[in-house]
Amino acid sequence: MSYKKNSLSVWENMKKFSHLFLVLTIIFWMAGLFLTNYSSAQNLKRSEVTAKIRLTEDELRLLNAELSTLQSIERVEQESQRLNLVKVDSANIKYLSAATEKVALK
Repeated sequence: MSYKKNSLSVWENMKKFSHLFLVLTIIFWMAGLFLTNYSSAQNLKRSEVTAKIRLTEDELRLLNAELSTLQSIERVEQESQRLNLVKVDSANIKYLSAATEKVALK
């Protein structure tokens, strides 16, 4: 009989706190929804920034390619001839270092 009495008291205590459990459940559910929405928004922002970085890197590569063509010796020679400047003696040009792209005349 005492077992039955104890189980009834547990059930009665649960009934007393059922409203509290319901409120806590709703609060935790809403907090979970908020955190899920926040993390999704952060992932979206990160994806947008990553896309912008990739686009900027592509533009940088294109600009570097254009820069290398503009710095080529052939182009410099063509422009100097067009402007009637001193002719570049490309046979006497020695490269000091390929990594730094510096040149020196003999």
